Amino acid sequence: MNKKTIGSSGLQVSPLGFGGWAIGGPFLLDGLPDGWGEVDDKESIRAVQTALDQGINFFDTADVYGTGHSEEIVGQALQGRRQDAVIATKFGFTYDAATRKVFTKLDVSRNYIRWACQASLRRLGTDYIDLYQIHPGDFSLEQLDEAIDGLERLKQEGLIRAYGWSTWSTANAEQFARKSSGAAIQHPLNVLSDDSSMVELCERHGLSSINNSPLAMGLLSGKFTAASSLPGDDVRGSGHEWVQYFKDGKPLPEYLAKLDAVREILTSGGRSLVQGALAWIWGKSECTIPIPGLKNVKQVEEAAKAISFGPLTPSQMSEIEAILR
Repeated sequence: MNKKTIGSSGLQVSPLGFGGWAIGGPFLLDGLPDGWGEVDDKESIRAVQTALDQGINFFDTADVYGTGHSEEIVGQALQGRRQDAVIATKFGFTYDAATRKVFTKLDVSRNYIRWACQASLRRLGTDYIDLYQIHPGDFSLEQLDEAIDGLERLKQEGLIRAYGWSTWSTANAEQFARKSSGAAIQHPLNVLSDDSSMVELCERHGLSSINNSPLAMGLLSGKFTAASSLPGDDVRGSGHEWVQYFKDGKPLPEYLAKLDAVREILTSGGRSLVQGALAWIWGKSECTIPIPGLKNVKQVEEAAKAISFGPLTPSQMSEIEAILR
């Protein structure tokens, strides 16, 4: 598969990105664990460097992932190779790095955007961010206008090259597309939870569709059964109401049933389940760029091999659509 361009930015990225949530390690949101358990920083650095070696040049993180720790790890891993990477990060949730707590208070004001950008630049060890994204998915149109103005100023100054919004709302994405020179919408997308309307919106406006949760929070790795149970220090087991695929650490039966129904198609042609799940996203549209969360070298190598398989065929996509929808 060829490289993809992020919107109209000119930024050339691999068809697959590296999601940096998990490598941030433990942190709290609303008093509940919001990370993916303990991490080995040395392994995280090896994973990022392996991704670059394997042709994955797009790294997506956020200032709240480990309240800065994920950005620090990405920065350390890319030291001396910054010019080979395209770095995306996010802002808008407030946090306390000392206690590793993320607050529900949002801030997308001009002054906060500038402060957050400078803090991210320090942690990443760089003097520019390739793609700077609004992290909170919903707020007022007045706040959006101010955020766009703040981002445009950073872009004019060369501190960022392009910007986008991480939102699940097509109404919000439509406003963003109309009001801004943004390049991307980041949103959830996977074979078990389609969002054709958002993908179509991105196509219509010439935006990249950057896809978080492409493996349904790990469910599409194939390693979970009805008997599986994740601990309370994992975001999937900590009790957050918004977690879609797991309840109290257990995979939801309806999603396991959907997975079983399409497993044979996803794993056809010698693909692993992970590789088939990524191939489904590429089969949706030319504008999609999945960013699975990757924690170790083994996961990186499996995901990177998906690129050589390419997208599912139109007939396979239609067959899955008929089964699930």
